[in-house]
Amino acid sequence: MGGKRKMEEDKLSQLYSVLPWPDNPESKAGQEYYETTLGFMKRLIQHPWLEEILSRRKKIRILEVCGGAGYGGVALSRTILNRASSVSLLITDLRKKALARAKKWGTQVIGKRVETLVIDVKKIHTLRRKFDLALMYGLSTPHFNPRELVRLLSSVSDRLEEDGIFVVDEMDRRYTIFLNVGYKWALAEGAEEDRLAVSFHSGYDPSKGTFKRVFIDLARRGTPVTLETFMWGLAEVAAMMWIFFKAVDLVQLRATRHFILGYRPRKILKPQDLKENK
Repeated sequence: MGGKRKMEEDKLSQLYSVLPWPDNPESKAGQEYYETTLGFMKRLIQHPWLEEILSRRKKIRILEVCGGAGYGGVALSRTILNRASSVSLLITDLRKKALARAKKWGTQVIGKRVETLVIDVKKIHTLRRKFDLALMYGLSTPHFNPRELVRLLSSVSDRLEEDGIFVVDEMDRRYTIFLNVGYKWALAEGAEEDRLAVSFHSGYDPSKGTFKRVFIDLARRGTPVTLETFMWGLAEVAAMMWIFFKAVDLVQLRATRHFILGYRPRKILKPQDLKENK
């Protein structure tokens, strides 16, 4: 299991070294991304479900999954500190280097030690602690096919309190990619002074519903990275969350980008009951 996790960590690290993603929160691009994230979080805590939790609890326990450098968790913690007297934050991911940056930077921003943990999000239920809020920020759902997302939702909801909330950052790819733009067999992913990232379609798996693409940085002539992605839309992610939460709602951030909120976990489908076929 450790070898498989190491392979996944290496692949993600290679991917984010190719894509022009603001993975360093202390860079200019990272600071701009954090300021945008702060704006999103200020909108989020105005939701009645967040308002209710903040009115009842003085200390808020936050779990960020697939957290990377911690933009979402740190911004949410910083925003909540304006309302609550205390916040604890645990950021989880598979990438050790990203979590090291999150821990150092997040502790400076929040003014309190940020915890980090290398763990597969589908194993979150193995943690021996509960949380008030869970967050998946940064449009991470394409990393998970439908079977994996079911296991993710079961695992995360298992670690939430009875009135807990899971917030998923999501966009409607069916509209933006397939209807508005059209699926591209070759695509320029982003260009910077020292980076020219492109991706190419290389296959489709009907059993998973995943598209396989090869990413490469033409400027650095690095090793190509192959990634399988699932093109989620808002409706299906919200419907899946409804299976695991008693109530689901949307908070619009931009045209097709939303927070999907799952409130009060049902805890009917247990993570240990969702094992892959042998």
